[in-house]
Amino acid sequence: MAVKEDQHLLAIKDKSYRYTPSLVHEIQFGAGDIFIIRGPRQVGKTTMIKMMIERLLHESVNTKSILYCSCESITHFKELIEILTHFFQQRKNKRTYLFLDEISFVPEWQRAILFIANQGLTQKATLVLTGSNARDLKESSERLPGRRGQGKDLKLFPLTMTELKNLDYFRQKTFEELLDIYMHIGGFPRAIADFVTLGYVADSTYDIYRNWIVGDASRYGLRQETLKQILFRIAETMGTRITWPKLIENSPVKSHETALEYVEHLKDTFLCHIHYCYDPDLKGPSFQKARKIYFIDPLLTTIAVCWREGNTNLSQWIKTRMEKKEERGRFFEAAVINHAVRQYPEIFFWYSAKEKKEVDLVIKQKGTFDLYEVKLSTSPTLRALNKTVAIIDPHNFEKFITAHKDS
Repeated sequence: MAVKEDQHLLAIKDKSYRYTPSLVHEIQFGAGDIFIIRGPRQVGKTTMIKMMIERLLHESVNTKSILYCSCESITHFKELIEILTHFFQQRKNKRTYLFLDEISFVPEWQRAILFIANQGLTQKATLVLTGSNARDLKESSERLPGRRGQGKDLKLFPLTMTELKNLDYFRQKTFEELLDIYMHIGGFPRAIADFVTLGYVADSTYDIYRNWIVGDASRYGLRQETLKQILFRIAETMGTRITWPKLIENSPVKSHETALEYVEHLKDTFLCHIHYCYDPDLKGPSFQKARKIYFIDPLLTTIAVCWREGNTNLSQWIKTRMEKKEERGRFFEAAVINHAVRQYPEIFFWYSAKEKKEVDLVIKQKGTFDLYEVKLSTSPTLRALNKTVAIIDPHNFEKFITAHKDS
């Protein structure tokens, strides 16, 4: 492929908001390895793998040994087999690198990968697959036992504040300035580009993300109107403990089974995080108790509310919203939770009706756990579960992030 003329790379060439994910340089392209990179749509997976191709070309890999294939228009796994088989026939046992973008669009795609692996065609190849559906990618990758070499499951999400700070445009910003920007625009690449070039996120950009959410849901037979209501209720209840019946209160959605189905879809497409209550006896989540739901990025909260309310000029809406202390507190709490999700495999909140206490963040690791409460300002020290509860506020959030590096 002609990387020098690629629209994705040209769009960010020499830009102060150009972002190079660490995965571009971290992946070791071993022969026989199959990597699967998961993450939401429009997060930059396509640009990232083109950066990987750019890296290979800089390392003097022959252009003819590299295949990039966008899978969004491929409707059958047999079509994918034909594309891959044709490529391998041309290269005839030479070292190759294959990048299959948005492979989760292809029904039963793993059958195509199994076919070429069973033919011995992947022995001298590295495959990098990307997709936007967690359940599909996980279940399908489990059907490739022993055929992935040293390949791993990897993730790409919207930028964290640490990653935002490393962009040229934001290097001179104070942490407080950066936090304010992040809570307004989030970390999706197109929103960042808008902010740098326009000073705000354009309504057309919000439309692109909303249309992607709707399009993905329709692929799985979900109704647009129901989706709109569920998204709104997630935004409206952000940071509060909710049951499935509670989630659909004051909405046209009548069944809590429907609420569960839609939230599971949003989780599988990397749009929200379900924050479960920690059970000290189980030393893990209590799936029966009320849970909290957070969008994985502030931009999605803005979309969820404004879509249902029919608002325009969304950047002004979020600016006005952030002037309210209660709303700013909810967005800050979501920012803390989302950074913790990125850094730790096991995080929860804790609540006791008997003690009338709640802790926003329980981080479990190395056989123990730490407790954190998220506040907009300094608060008195709390205790829960026989431990001191640390406070995370805007002044020490930077310390929390830098002390706990992104995984």
